[in-house]
Parts: sequence; C-alpha cells; structure tokens
Amino acid sequence: MDASVPEFPRRLDMPPSQSVWAPAWAGQAPAPLTLRVFAYFVDLVVIATMAFVLTASLFVLGFLSLGISWLLIVPAWMATPSLYSGLMLSSRAQATIGMRLFGLHMRPVEGGHIDFLIGAAHALLFYVFGTTMTPFILLVGLIRRDRALLHDIVLRVRLVSG
Repeated sequence: MDASVPEFPRRLDMPPSQSVWAPAWAGQAPAPLTLRVFAYFVDLVVIATMAFVLTASLFVLGFLSLGISWLLIVPAWMATPSLYSGLMLSSRAQATIGMRLFGLHMRPVEGGHIDFLIGAAHALLFYVFGTTMTPFILLVGLIRRDRALLHDIVLRVRLVSG
C-alpha cells in the first residue's frame, strides 16, 4: 500500500504554471498599490464629472417636471459610482478609465469575464469598507503578495497590470 499523496491531474497541453489549479491571472503581475491609487483619483474625476452633468440635467428637467426630478438628484449621486464601475468593469477591457490609463485590468480568480453585478459590487464594497475600516483595507494590500485589497478578496477578483 502506497502512502504517498497523489498529484492532482494536469492537462498535458498546459504548462505547469497554467495548470487547472492555478489562478486565471497566474501569468500576470499584480497591480502595484500606487498605480491603484492614481487610477482611483482619475476615476474620481470622471465620476464627479458624470455626477455633475447628471445633476445639472436633473435640475433643468426639474423646471419642466414641476420639481419632481429634483428628488432624483441625491439617488443619482449615490448610484453613479456603482453604475460607472459596473459598466466599465463588465466591458471588453475589464477596466475603468483610470485603470486603462495606467495599464491595469480586473480579472476573476476563477477566470472568465466580470459581469455588471461584480463590477457594481466592487465599487459598493470599496466605499462600504473604505468608510468603516479605512486603514485595514490598505494594510491587507500591503501584506498580501498579490496586492489584493479587502473588497477584491471578498469578490474573488484581482487587479493585474499588463
């Protein structure tokens, strides 16, 4: 009776680094935290511009709708970051405008494509974790080798460069 541990099967046409058990982003470098911060600041400018245009449009529309559209200004401000992130991360590039500018891309750990709900939840969890435990989400990224932040770990996605 052999007491050795059997190896997991590996497809023969894949190199060992791209085995069945390796993550989908295994051949790519994790994104540095400084590039993530710069990409976030670019995205903040884009989100603020979108929110300003949407607010101005709802304000002008409020005169035509007897003030009813003015009730949508605050929900529009709250929904803009999640909608922006969901639409951008579910696109073919799988990156927001700030991420594209710095050559970063979001990849699921299991491989495949990021859908709208994962992209919107990524922004929503970032703001929830950022307001409740700000230093902790950044410390997680500093001590992990793959530079994943807390909301990346929860959603099982990784930001990679290249």
